Amino acid sequence: MQAQPEAGDLVRDTATGRVGFYVDRVGGRFVIRPVRGGLEWHAEPADVQLATPLRELRARAAEINARSRRGWGT
Repeated sequence: MQAQPEAGDLVRDTATGRVGFYVDRVGGRFVIRPVRGGLEWHAEPADVQLATPLRELRARAAEINARSRRGWGT
């Protein structure tokens, strides 16, 4: 990745194919939170790229849907 993402940016880990929200940088690695919740994972910065607009739209919709199912509201 050329520029470091900001907290909340949707990113794709090309090493695993997973998509999630960038949280922080710890020990030289990126911390990423899965879109639908769950355990965060760490990724090498070189393996992380910003998600495409369409992928971001789908991911954000999935997050809103997951929150509404858990009763968190929007």
